[in-house]
Amino acid sequence: MTKGGGKITVNTPVFLTNFNGEGYNNQPSFVDENQILFTTNYYATDQIDQTEIARFDLFDETLTRITYTKESEYSPKKIVDKEEFSCVRVEQDGVSQSLSVYPMDGIGYAKRLLHNTNNIGYYEWINKGTLAIFIVEEPYHNLAIADAQSERRKIILDNIGRSLHASATGELLFVHKQAENDWYVKSYNLLSNKSRTIVKALDGSEDFELLNDGSLLMGSGSTLYRYDPKSNDKEWQPLVDMKSYQIDNITRITSFKNRLVIVDQEVE
Repeated sequence: MTKGGGKITVNTPVFLTNFNGEGYNNQPSFVDENQILFTTNYYATDQIDQTEIARFDLFDETLTRITYTKESEYSPKKIVDKEEFSCVRVEQDGVSQSLSVYPMDGIGYAKRLLHNTNNIGYYEWINKGTLAIFIVEEPYHNLAIADAQSERRKIILDNIGRSLHASATGELLFVHKQAENDWYVKSYNLLSNKSRTIVKALDGSEDFELLNDGSLLMGSGSTLYRYDPKSNDKEWQPLVDMKSYQIDNITRITSFKNRLVIVDQEVE
């Protein structure tokens, strides 16, 4: 990404997962400017759905496998000020979804967090000791705030999207699916226990990224959009149509400084 004059441009994309082009490669997360953790089924043998955590080094142009487990791991995130990362682990019963912590090099045993919660779909670290968690429950999915040490948790609301982001001021941003066609990006303040609406989400889109300048990125089809709450724009503004790069269905988005990684999900 190149930023200037209040605008952002995106150029010179690189296809990172050609080694597993027909496989599952998802949920990227930056460790630093050059390292990306992600989920992949590239290492699966007899179980096609088996996933592990791997790492790209963009500087060295290397791929490294991090986990070697019987369980499937998803949604890796570097833990601030620690040489560890957290992830959602699907236990061997195929049902329980727990939050686990691994050493950054993958060597050693996983540590379990939030022992009383076995249905974690997604999560975000709001600060060193506080997490937002997407709880998988029918008929709707709940948003909860949890303390990593005491394991106390509080349900905030239901029917949320899978994308959770902590702002520089400690607020939580998420998508609230208020009705079938009414999805909104909202923020939640932990101190006031109040939420506010930021902008209506693009139709059918629930994945977004929060940039350092406070603006948001969201994809719809092949087009990447930006919304800046500080501007006079009331709606999302198109940044770039990436169809010429054979990108047709933008889903998850993550960034670090001037680097942007997006997931293009093939439509069956």
